[in-house]
Amino acid sequence: MMIDETEQVPGLIDADDQSSNIEFILSVVAEAGTDALTPEELATYQEYLDEQSLGEGNEGGHYENLADKISETELSKLASEVINWVTWDEESRQDWEIREAKGIRMLGVSDKNLTKERFKGCSQVVHPLLAEAIMQFHSRAIAEIWPPEGPVKTQVLGDLSDEITAQAERVQDYLNYLYTTQMPDGFEEVDQMLFRLPLSGSCFKKHFYDPVEESIRSVFVEPSDFIVPYSATGLRTASRFTYRVRESHNEVLKKIKIGYYRDVYVAKDNNESLDYPLVREEIDSSEGKTPTSAEDHQRHTMLEMYLDYAFESIDDSKDEHEMKGGKVSYPYQVIIDRDTSTVMRVQRNWKPDDPKKKKRIYFTHYKFMPGLGFYGYGLLHLIGGLAGAATGMLQAFMDSAAFSNMQGGFRTRDSRIQGGDLALSPGEWREVDSSYEELQKAFFKVPYNEPSAAVFNVMQYLDERGQRFVGTTESMVGEANNSAPVGTTLALIEQGSKTFTSIHKRIHEACTKEYRFVAELCAEYLPEEGYPYLMPGASKQIMVSDFDDRVDVIPVSDPNIISSTQRMVQGQAILDLATKNPFIINQRKAVENMLKVMRIPKHEEFLNPDQPPPPSPDEMLAKAQVEKLAAETTDIGIKSMYSAIQAGQIIATVPGVAPIADAIFASAGGVDKNGPPIAPSPEQPMQQMPMPTNTNPMNPAVPQSPEIGVNAGIETMRNDGVM
Repeated sequence: MMIDETEQVPGLIDADDQSSNIEFILSVVAEAGTDALTPEELATYQEYLDEQSLGEGNEGGHYENLADKISETELSKLASEVINWVTWDEESRQDWEIREAKGIRMLGVSDKNLTKERFKGCSQVVHPLLAEAIMQFHSRAIAEIWPPEGPVKTQVLGDLSDEITAQAERVQDYLNYLYTTQMPDGFEEVDQMLFRLPLSGSCFKKHFYDPVEESIRSVFVEPSDFIVPYSATGLRTASRFTYRVRESHNEVLKKIKIGYYRDVYVAKDNNESLDYPLVREEIDSSEGKTPTSAEDHQRHTMLEMYLDYAFESIDDSKDEHEMKGGKVSYPYQVIIDRDTSTVMRVQRNWKPDDPKKKKRIYFTHYKFMPGLGFYGYGLLHLIGGLAGAATGMLQAFMDSAAFSNMQGGFRTRDSRIQGGDLALSPGEWREVDSSYEELQKAFFKVPYNEPSAAVFNVMQYLDERGQRFVGTTESMVGEANNSAPVGTTLALIEQGSKTFTSIHKRIHEACTKEYRFVAELCAEYLPEEGYPYLMPGASKQIMVSDFDDRVDVIPVSDPNIISSTQRMVQGQAILDLATKNPFIINQRKAVENMLKVMRIPKHEEFLNPDQPPPPSPDEMLAKAQVEKLAAETTDIGIKSMYSAIQAGQIIATVPGVAPIADAIFASAGGVDKNGPPIAPSPEQPMQQMPMPTNTNPMNPAVPQSPEIGVNAGIETMRNDGVM
C-alpha cells in the first residue's frame, strides 16, 4: 500500500507550487501556530512575511495602495457607489441627527433657543439638569479611566516566571508612555470622548498608524462623522461603515508626497459646507463659530469607508471560483475625496498572515447604555424628557415672575399723555398733563398672579428625580452616619452605584479592545531591533517580541469601582481587618494598598524596609511549649545537680550512709554500672573535712549518724501528715 507522505508529514510540500505552499503554510499557522512548521516551512513563512512588509515605501507590501493597480473605469464606479452608499446611510439616520443637535442645545451652551419664542421677551433659560448629570459622570469616569500613572496595565497569561513578569512590565511601561507622552493629544481625546458619551450614548475612537507623523494614534471620532447603514447592528457584522474626516489641502498634499494617497491632481476645496452635518452646525453655534467662504479655511471631505468588495483588477480572489450568487468579496479600506469623487487610496483590510482574510476593526465603539440597535442610549434618551420638562417649568416660573414684577395692561386712546408710549425706569417719576382721576380712568392694570407654588413644586420634583437618577451614590453616602461601620458605608455605596457600575464595566470592556489593538499596532510598526525611550529616572527599551500572546493588555481601572470614595472605603476596610487580624492579613500590604488608593506619589518611600511577618498563633504556642520544656529541664537538672552535691557531701562526711543509699537506689530500680566507689572503704579512712554551718531552713543540717538521720526524716514526715 502506497502512503502519501505529504498527508502524514505537514512539512513535505511540492516545492514547484509556491502559491499552494504558502496557502498551506498559512492554514497550518492559523490552526496550530508556527510550532507545527518544519524549518523549511518556517523559512518560507518568514520570507512571505518579509515580502508583505508593513513599512512605508514598500510598493509590493500587503498594505500598499492598490488604487494604481485598478482601472480608471472601476475606480470611477467605486467612487460613485461609495458616495451613494454614504448618502443613503445618512438619510436613514436623519432623526438620530436631529436628536443629537437638540441634545447639544439642551446643555444650554448654544445661542440658539431650545424652544420657540412664545412672546416677545419670553424666558429662554435652560435647566442645567442634563449638563449637571453629564458633568458628574465625566468627573467620575475620567479619574478612573486615566489615573496619573497611565491608563494601561498588563497581566500574564499562563505560568509566571521572572522572564515573563519582566516582559509584562516592559509592555505596560511602554503603552503608558505611548498614551501619556508620545501619542499626540492622548488625554484630550479620551477627555472629549467621556464628555460626549453620556449625552449621545455612543462614541467612537479610531486607532491607527499615522504615516505623516510616523506614530501610533488613538483619536476621538465625532459620532455624526461615523456613518453606518440602516441594517448595521455591530462593527464586526456591518456590511460597511464610513469615517468622514476633514483634511486641509496641505495635509492631502503631504500624504500624496509620501505615497499614502494616489498621485493625482487635487484642486482646493471651495465649498465645505455642502457636506456639513446638522450636529456640526450645532457644535459651531455652541462655540460661537460661523463658517466662512475664505478659500484657505476650506477643507477636503474624505470618505474613509471600510467595506467588503470584489475588485476585478485585483488578484486577491483569483483562486476563488465564481459561484452562482457571484464572486466572494473581501474587506478593503477605501478613501475618496467626496468633492471631486476621486479615489485616493484602496488598501487590504486583513492581516497578511490571515488565510481567512478577516476584516480588521480600527475603531472601538463605546456605549453608555446598551440600546436596542446599533447605537447606545445616553442621558439624552434616559432623562431627556425630565430635562425638557424641568426647562419648561423653569421658563414658566421665570415668565410669571417677570409679568408679576413688570406689570402691564391697557390704556385708552383718548388719554392725554404727550410723547406717546413712555418707558419708566425703576424709581423714576415723570410729569404728565393729566389729573389723578384721568390717569386712573385711562389705564387698566392686568392682575398678573405671583409665581405659582405649584409650578415651583413640580420643577423641584423633576429636579430631584433627575438628581436621584444620576447622583444616587452621593445622596446615599450623605445619609449614612459618620460613626457607622466601614462595612455599612461600603454597602450604601455599592447599593447606590449599581447603575453606574454597569456603565463603567462597558467602558472597561471597550478600553480593553482599544488597548489590545494598539498593542497589535505596536508589534507591527515598532522597529525589529527595539525602540529605546526615556522615562523619569530610567532609560528603557521595548522589543517587538514583547508583544506576544503571553501578555494581555487591560485597563488599569477597576470596573467595579466608580469613584475614589468607594476605593477609599474599601482600602480602609482592608486596613481595619489587617489591624484586627494581623496573623491572617498582611498589615504591610494593607498599608501599601491604602497608600495606592490615596494615590500618594512615590508611596514606597513612606514604607520601612521589609520586616519578617509576625509568627502565627500555632507557631507562638509551639515556641512557648518548647521554652517551658527547656525551663523545666533546666530546673530539674539544677535540682538534680544540687541533690548530687548534697549526697556527695553527706557520703563524704558520714561514710556509713553509703550502704543505705545503695539499698534505696536498688529498691527504686537503679542498676549499678560497676563504677568507681563513691565512698572510701573503711580500711582507708577519709580525712575529715570541716563542713560549713547550714543556715537554710529548707535544708537541715547533716545528722551525726545514719540512724539518727533516718529517724529524724521519719519524724518530719509524720509531722507533715505524710505518714
